[in-house]
Amino acid sequence: MTSRERVKASFAHKQPDKMAVDFGGFCCSQMNALVVEELRDYYGLPKEPVKIIDMSTMTGMVDPDLKDVMGSDVQMLDPRYDTFGHTNDNWKEWKYHGKTVLIPGNCTVDDDGNGGYYVYPMGDTSVKPSGHMPADGFYFDNIMRSPEFDEDEADPADNLEDCQVISDEDLAYYRKVADKYKESGRALTLSPGYYALGDAANIPGPNIRNPKGIRSLEEWYMAPLLYPDYVHAIFEEQSNRAIKTFEKCYEVLGNDIDVMYICGTDFGTQRGPFVNPDVFKEFYLPYYKKMNGWIHQHTEWKTLKHCCGGIFPILPLLIEGEFDAVNPVQCSAAGMDPQTLKDTYGKDILFWGGGVDTQKVLPFGTPEEVKDQVKERCEIFSKDGGYIFNTIHIIQANTPVKNIAAMIEAVKEFNGDK
Repeated sequence: MTSRERVKASFAHKQPDKMAVDFGGFCCSQMNALVVEELRDYYGLPKEPVKIIDMSTMTGMVDPDLKDVMGSDVQMLDPRYDTFGHTNDNWKEWKYHGKTVLIPGNCTVDDDGNGGYYVYPMGDTSVKPSGHMPADGFYFDNIMRSPEFDEDEADPADNLEDCQVISDEDLAYYRKVADKYKESGRALTLSPGYYALGDAANIPGPNIRNPKGIRSLEEWYMAPLLYPDYVHAIFEEQSNRAIKTFEKCYEVLGNDIDVMYICGTDFGTQRGPFVNPDVFKEFYLPYYKKMNGWIHQHTEWKTLKHCCGGIFPILPLLIEGEFDAVNPVQCSAAGMDPQTLKDTYGKDILFWGGGVDTQKVLPFGTPEEVKDQVKERCEIFSKDGGYIFNTIHIIQANTPVKNIAAMIEAVKEFNGDK
């Protein structure tokens, strides 16, 4: 099988020739840029500054030569923009923990006066910074900048500024990128815009010059109960704009792409869900069904939902919402036992991730402990398809390269590649 055929068989819940694997295939399966550089050195690949594809997570571009070494079956269409609205082109050098990396040309980085840094929405220094990296930090965190929400003056359009129908210019860009990667044989994924119905990473409006509306995380998570009509109006228009984007993407890209990344809104914590199922059914389910339903009726694409935490009780609702896959499969969270997940929902949704714990085992375990967990997870999840191997979320900075190499080796041994 080609990589693309392998991924398609996995989505069809059929046993592929070997387990499908993803490293760097979409925004939540990336690696910190320092890790990418260390892996390139470890495997003797050409030395070159790593491109930072998102200044929020400081994740680095996983180029095709590294994907070949890692055995990845999935290729993301290089994102046009990052979380802060920087355009991923015209790269320039910047020092990150002593290493030279490449950042977007329109990204402006300022010292905060205390050893840290600020970045600005779309690099516009005429407005307040929207991201901050503290001294010795590794990531740019969002800065809350919006005025206090005024219910009497509320306009749902204020929470829609960062949710737009894709432009023809951006579509032409993605067509060019798709053409670049088509011959790789890998399955192609696309995330064309922000249609997440309230992803915590985007709620503060990091890519907006002067965000308005409900932009504090605390108030947003209370909004369905406090301002239900306001939230419904936002979600209705977001889903309409998403479908218009999907229509335009299909006209230009057709079925050259395989997986549409829909949403990164989290509904779980380490201890379990933090959304009431009744609230989910009223405020999220109808709009997810609307977006996923259009895709399934008009394209061959599969849809992917990212959702951290202990979401076992929410999984039936994600399945009802017509998602084809869920990531990151956080097995370390309450109620997320791998065997129970596979036995209960393995025929109804593809599990994308869960391959090794990135909170404890991968960063702090021994290579032998890493390999043992990886092989155990592969045995459980890969049976009868319905699985794409990946870590549980992004591989973080300072993760020992020998542990990452042990993970890759364990996957290859499981797949009979070594």
